[in-house]
Parts: sequence; C-alpha cells; structure tokens
Amino acid sequence: MAKVVQMTKTGLETLKRELDEMVKVKRPKLVERITYARIEGDLAENSDYQTAKEELEFIDGRIS
Repeated sequence: MAKVVQMTKTGLETLKRELDEMVKVKRPKLVERITYARIEGDLAENSDYQTAKEELEFIDGRIS
C-alpha cells in the first residue's frame, strides 16, 4: 500500500523541479563522467570514477 504524504503546492513544485533536474541534467552528466573515467583505465584507483558512481547511486535512489 502506498504511503500518503501531505505537502503544500509549493513543496510539490519544488520536488517536481528537483526530479526534472536530476533526470535531465545531473544523471546524464554523471553517466558521461563514468564513461570517460572508464576510458582512463584502472577503475580501482580512479577516484573520479568512484565518486561519480556513488553520486549516480544517490541520484538513482532519489529518482526511484
């Protein structure tokens, strides 16, 4: 059963804008960063890859 959350109209609009930015801007940039980091080689020692992957996991969690 879905949980009902009450919020103001302003709060709903803020969440919609945040979701839109995550889906259209932030997530694609992170995917691009991960792709470039993979090209760089050894992922175990690539801090940009690790950071981008963690950020992507966070964004995906917020989106879902």
